[in-house]
Amino acid sequence: MSELWDVYTIDRKVTGKTCFRGEQGNLSEDEFHLWVMVWIKNPETGKYLISQRVADKDTDPLKWETVAGHSIKGETSLDSALREVKEEVGITLDPKGAKILATKVATSFDGRRHNWIRDSYYFETTKEPDLTKATTKEVEQTKWLSFTEIRKMYENGECCLNMGDLYGFELNPVPGNRYQDIIGQIVRGKIDRPMGSYHPRHKDLFYPVNYGYVDGVIGGDGAEQDIYLLGVDCAVTEYTGKVIAVYHRYDDNETKWIVVPCDENGDVANNVRIPDKDEIYAQIAFQEQFYNGVLVESIM
Repeated sequence: MSELWDVYTIDRKVTGKTCFRGEQGNLSEDEFHLWVMVWIKNPETGKYLISQRVADKDTDPLKWETVAGHSIKGETSLDSALREVKEEVGITLDPKGAKILATKVATSFDGRRHNWIRDSYYFETTKEPDLTKATTKEVEQTKWLSFTEIRKMYENGECCLNMGDLYGFELNPVPGNRYQDIIGQIVRGKIDRPMGSYHPRHKDLFYPVNYGYVDGVIGGDGAEQDIYLLGVDCAVTEYTGKVIAVYHRYDDNETKWIVVPCDENGDVANNVRIPDKDEIYAQIAFQEQFYNGVLVESIM
């Protein structure tokens, strides 16, 4: 029987609608489905668990990957991650050990329309995979390999493309201070790509939010630090705001600061609605869908 999936809004609210696996192409532009990737590392050896897809898979047969799968009706993404690990490699993981490495909301890229939300989880365990306990027959075999070994396989074309996400997790991790020296700052700057405008070179990139920079602060690319100004429903040219979160890009040398307008004392007006995490992911997806990253939030 085909899997039945919940249908979500772009900011991860359940709509009450469902779709069967394979029918996601029929969803409207404001409807999304949820899936997960699960990275499992042995903390004693530093090696990751990877698995080889069986030969009769429709896509990428016999290629190597990490555990992944779609969320079925009634599940949270964490439920899905735990179930997929049990189904594919026969390991029961402790949900308390779950960490989200990345979240991506995709609307369109690679020249095609997409409509999915993906969480990438990280777990540590010393448990061994046991395919006799797996409840599906999706995996041919498993291996524990170092990042260097996985990288070599990936560059030889032996892995699924999304295994490339591991490069960023290993080579450009979220810093240890988790941007707490940035979050909460009062910043000022200009909006050079206001809400309703298009990118000056990439004419198909439309800005549904105000996007600008911080005066006097240089970002990782050597230019002024970029920000998304949220909580504003019209185009503006300059701002004073408070940094409420940082979007960490694993596959780029830039981070993006998430800012809401405030006064000179850092007080946010009552009529400014501070978006929650899922709303932030949704509002910046028009551009961040091209990257792999995670939102590091403040405690307001």
